[in-house]
Amino acid sequence: GSPLSIMLVVFDTPTQDWTEARRVCKRYGGDLPVIRSADDNNFILDLILNQELVQHFGVWIGLYRKPDNEFYWIDDTPVTGQFSAWAKEEPNSVQEKCANIYAGKLSPLGKWNDISCNLAREFQQSAPFVLCQKGLL
Repeated sequence: GSPLSIMLVVFDTPTQDWTEARRVCKRYGGDLPVIRSADDNNFILDLILNQELVQHFGVWIGLYRKPDNEFYWIDDTPVTGQFSAWAKEEPNSVQEKCANIYAGKLSPLGKWNDISCNLAREFQQSAPFVLCQKGLL
């Protein structure tokens, strides 16, 4: 079976706001994905690449920067000392407090990037999609 004992659902609407992406997931009883291993990361990337539409910015992931400027998963576990797949020279801006996993042809596939939690209007079409993970009971 998959390394993730969870259900993953992709909503292919570009979503400019990380908090809104979380809201979408919560409405469906899930949340943004927490990635613990290379297997999880690859599984998620495969899932995204198998969609009809793929964004350069891929999907939002459940990773955000706290006031201490470190990145934490939405379950409060720090990324430091755990598996990570940051793109080269990422994270690169303390202003960028959320994260996406790249999926576009010209992007570092499957790598993470710190990104603004609320993207400007010019990102309306290219913003990350929403990927929700739902625990299986």
